[in-house]
Amino acid sequence: MNKNLPEQNIEKISITELFDRFSTEIYRYSFSILKDYDEASDAVQETFVKFAENEESFKGQCSYKTWLIIIARNYCYNRRRSGDFKSLKIDEENFNESYELQLDWRISLKNALMKLTDEQNELIYLVDYAGYSYKEIAELTKQSLENIKIKIFRARQELRKYLKER
Repeated sequence: MNKNLPEQNIEKISITELFDRFSTEIYRYSFSILKDYDEASDAVQETFVKFAENEESFKGQCSYKTWLIIIARNYCYNRRRSGDFKSLKIDEENFNESYELQLDWRISLKNALMKLTDEQNELIYLVDYAGYSYKEIAELTKQSLENIKIKIFRARQELRKYLKER
């Protein structure tokens, strides 16, 4: 046990309650990475399976939500690296459900987001759509806070540039 960290009383939450609270957010996050409805649904299921298998290792150093998002993130990136994952285009109907923007801006924004790197797309999603703080994103991605600030700033610059080209 790390002597520098105080012992924390962790409020145990049932997997059913966690699923009810966070499954939609995990789905949206997974969809932002995998860009496929079925793949994102599988990611939600796998996230909660992994949680159930490793629940005893949760020490309360972050919130349940952050821990679940980290599990989902790891699954999604491992899935993308797998040989049987095929890069799919965003399904327009699912994109509309996920981002709920005006039609003309939705098309322009979709095109601009597709031009960003995967990392830029993920960071924009986390900060602007999922509402994570820079500190939470740094924790989630295991990067420094300053690095995250710079990367989000640059991703937003790129996004503005692509939107102006429209």
